Amino acid sequence: MADYEQYYQKSITALTNLIKEKKEVPTEKMWNRLAGMENYLTSQSLGFIAQAKFSELCKKIYKEIQKQNKKEKIK
Repeated sequence: MADYEQYYQKSITALTNLIKEKKEVPTEKMWNRLAGMENYLTSQSLGFIAQAKFSELCKKIYKEIQKQNKKEKIK
């Protein structure tokens, strides 16, 4: 896997974990501040790679987390 793909995956994983912890979608400003401190891709870069607006990407991740939580409750 190329370095940029690992960098993207690292950023997406961090974003997913942030959404799980906070139980809400972060603002672009909040994410960009964290990205600068932790060396993740910015909201603009994530959106460009995912071919979606950052807010849409976050909502998609949030919905996936909700689906996983429902499946875990059913078990």
